[in-house]
Amino acid sequence: MKKILLILVLGFLSVSFSYAKSISHKKEERFCLPKDISNGFGCVWKVGHRTIGNKHQIQIVSKKDGHPVRDGKQSIRFEVRPGECGGTFDGSKVKGEGGSQPSNDCERDHKSERAELYSKYFKLGEKWYSWSIYVPEGQEKFRPASLKMGQFHSKLHKKYIQQAHFEHNDGKYTFNNVVCGSECKSRSIDPVGKWTDILINVNWSDKEDGFYRVWANGKFIYDVKGPTVYENKNNAYLKIGIYRNAVNRLWSMGRDGGITVVYYDNINTGETMESVLGKLNYPIELEYKKSEKELLQEELAILKIKIKENNDPEISRKIHKLKRKLKRLELN
Repeated sequence: MKKILLILVLGFLSVSFSYAKSISHKKEERFCLPKDISNGFGCVWKVGHRTIGNKHQIQIVSKKDGHPVRDGKQSIRFEVRPGECGGTFDGSKVKGEGGSQPSNDCERDHKSERAELYSKYFKLGEKWYSWSIYVPEGQEKFRPASLKMGQFHSKLHKKYIQQAHFEHNDGKYTFNNVVCGSECKSRSIDPVGKWTDILINVNWSDKEDGFYRVWANGKFIYDVKGPTVYENKNNAYLKIGIYRNAVNRLWSMGRDGGITVVYYDNINTGETMESVLGKLNYPIELEYKKSEKELLQEELAILKIKIKENNDPEISRKIHKLKRKLKRLELN
């Protein structure tokens, strides 16, 4: 009986619905997403150049065909299957933050498979973003590899990694503030088998006036001050979809990650909270009570800025002390 159920689940994940409109090939020119799915960005979207472009990977789908839709009639569906590595496949290499690497994602140090859309760069200053995400049940957890679903990436991508991302490798959905450091993460939420509404208020800055405020279904999950870009020339841009990274960690265990599917809807940006909430205008928590860990993370982020501007041994000692304290908290 369990085998039959598994076959049915995988069949749902991998099926390419006859009425779905594939946009996986749109790599050359920027295009609009339907207003039923996205608002505020304009016609700025492109398919990631390292998305291999198979028809099933990125599709505009509809509620009438049985797909999950958060609001309206349509949503956008992403799917990645094992071995769907992008690249030129010509033996060439490209320069990135990890140094010179093969263009083929399956030949890099950290093997990756993906299907993503990305926006244009955002100007520095305050901005609001929202999206709704639905992860179907029955999918394989990706730990110890990485499964990112939503990233604020770096304009200076050859020098820096993402500014921030949502990680899903453990079956939860966790915001990671990469500029702050590997220890700077939100409270985790569960997006599996139901729609989850993400709301983000950010001030893009490489100074102490930067901040992230993140909500899930109206509940505060992250609130921190500090830099949100690595330097003032390193504008962020949004990536949505699926990015399966370091899949070689799974391969070494005899696993391939199976099929990953995720739906997005209500992908919005604007100058105010109201402009991105749209019809999903329900009460939003206004106060966030920080834990001891989060307060330490915030202090650490500020000290990292100070030591970048002034390599003071006393600041360095404070940073090491804070890191030790954070590690003790995580172990308890």
